[in-house]
Amino acid sequence: MASLANKVILITGSSAGIGAGIAVHLAPLQPKLVLTGRNKDNLNKIAEKCQSAGLSADKIHTITADITRDEDLKNLIDGTVNKFNGLDVLVNNAGISYYKTTQETQMPKFDEIMAINVRAPCHLAQLAIPHLIKTKGTIINISSALGQKGIPQATAYCMSKSSIDHFTKLLAAELGPHRVRVNSVSPGFTRSELQLRAGMPKEQLEDYIKAQSYLTALGRAGEPDDIAKCVKFLASGEASYITGENILVDGGRNIAVPKFNISGN
Repeated sequence: MASLANKVILITGSSAGIGAGIAVHLAPLQPKLVLTGRNKDNLNKIAEKCQSAGLSADKIHTITADITRDEDLKNLIDGTVNKFNGLDVLVNNAGISYYKTTQETQMPKFDEIMAINVRAPCHLAQLAIPHLIKTKGTIINISSALGQKGIPQATAYCMSKSSIDHFTKLLAAELGPHRVRVNSVSPGFTRSELQLRAGMPKEQLEDYIKAQSYLTALGRAGEPDDIAKCVKFLASGEASYITGENILVDGGRNIAVPKFNISGN
């Protein structure tokens, strides 16, 4: 089993979705978790779920933050280090999606996507690096399968995730001499609130899930827990010789073709 006992782990966007799933999945391994997001009530609910999973309250710290604000990013790192005397793992998970083509994309929305999905992870990594060098820690960026094989209906989002993929490799090369590992995890379609927040009508969501499941080799949508398992591995010493990698956790979505009957029956 991956050992994360007493490792200080900061997870952005951990008030819901994949980030919350990561936090709850890691809780039984007894790390020191820093949960952050914009919704304080939701953060408290996830903290309670982590406690129900076996993590004591003194090992959980919540910080309400807006990652588009530089002062909030600084407060995240300072608050983490002040609370737990260091930082071992940074999980850059927070992100937003947006279903619009290039022609439909409004530039203010484009700027918002890049600010949250690209600038914030880069800046937070900058702030975290001095502390991660001390602990020989690791950075895990949550990217997307759409960073490798995008769809034209989500141009800005796909661009932002491609940027994260390249950033991961560049930062891994930069920090390798300091024994700091940097990897990314690219979920395929994963059941969460992301699609609704991106503007998908709620009544279309189940049909969308069915369509995505059909196009996935394993025939189902991903769950936050699927992503959390990969994060657990990369955060642990079991991945001590892995850096600069982007691991697809997509059920085979990026290799699959639509199923069809070739028997003639």
